Amino acid sequence: MPKNVIQHHEWNTRDPKRLQSFYGRIFDWKFFEAMPGYTMVDGIGGIFDIPADMELNPGVVNYVNVDDLEAKEKLIRSAGGKIYKSKQEVPGMGWFTMFADPDGNLMAMWQAMPKARKAAASKKTAGKKKPAAKKSAKKR
Repeated sequence: MPKNVIQHHEWNTRDPKRLQSFYGRIFDWKFFEAMPGYTMVDGIGGIFDIPADMELNPGVVNYVNVDDLEAKEKLIRSAGGKIYKSKQEVPGMGWFTMFADPDGNLMAMWQAMPKARKAAASKKTAGKKKPAAKKSAKKR
């Protein structure tokens, strides 16, 4: 995955079915449950079902790919940002950190696990054709 680019959009809501109905009707998006409380939006991002006891406002969060969450968290703190969730694991996939910039805008970062990076790279190259082997002509 390219680093330092937005690669995932996440809608935080207390009513995921309402958002699925709304966006499905308008854009014909497809949805599937990735895990309890999280629905993937095919090719776009995900919908997070905010638990009743969690203090999180509904809204959209953009995720930026990074290579080193800890290093970026230090930069965020030193630049006046605030870390809300530090290096939370998504089993078998990677880790994320949620933070706010100095104006309070909520953002997130994503660091893929090495296995996930390798799998993504192999998918990218799987569709490419290998150049044909050159046949050597023998003179007789």
